[in-house]
Amino acid sequence: MTRRLAPFLSLMLLAIAGGHSTAAAGASFEGVLPSTGLEFNVVGRADAPVTIVEFSDLQCHHCARNALNTFPEIKRNYIDTGKVRYVARDFPLAMHPFAMPAAIAARCAGEQGKFWEYRHAVFDRQSELANAPFDALAAELELDVPRFAACRKDGAQEAAVRRDLALAGSNRVTSTPTFLLGRVVNGKLEGEGFAGAKPYAEFAARIDAVLAAGK
Repeated sequence: MTRRLAPFLSLMLLAIAGGHSTAAAGASFEGVLPSTGLEFNVVGRADAPVTIVEFSDLQCHHCARNALNTFPEIKRNYIDTGKVRYVARDFPLAMHPFAMPAAIAARCAGEQGKFWEYRHAVFDRQSELANAPFDALAAELELDVPRFAACRKDGAQEAAVRRDLALAGSNRVTSTPTFLLGRVVNGKLEGEGFAGAKPYAEFAARIDAVLAAGK
């Protein structure tokens, strides 16, 4: 029994700690890129030389730290300048009961053009998730709340979240947040994977290294 539980407990501890496991370094990551370029969970130029794919859990404190403190600097210095395309994917952990409904809600906000704003609001108000503030947040962002509520119930976005979970598994993502960073080569993301809420300076160094290698 103890031997069977050990791997599970290790993953749980990694997730709680913000993980330092690494999705295969120097590998090709399968299926993680946007399929049309029009997805609401993507920001940045389609031809940006660097792509970052983040797998996150909206109830994860380390994910919130990244979203609220580090992502704005990445956006200002790399995404808005055309150097990085950033893809947000969902990896709601089973130990976080509010992560799945929060992910669905953010995607439903995305259907109305407010994915990133809603995601930021959820992370900013993470302590309120037990009270299911999803419709209230939608109202604050001036979404069509009845349409938003219907989306949360119809199952389409839950199915999309579960597809992201499957992608995480197939790419050896085990904790949140996990980042896949590299270049798109022949339609696949090739680069490195790393986990945990890293400081902006570490992201900048990794991005700059990929940019320099491509010159």
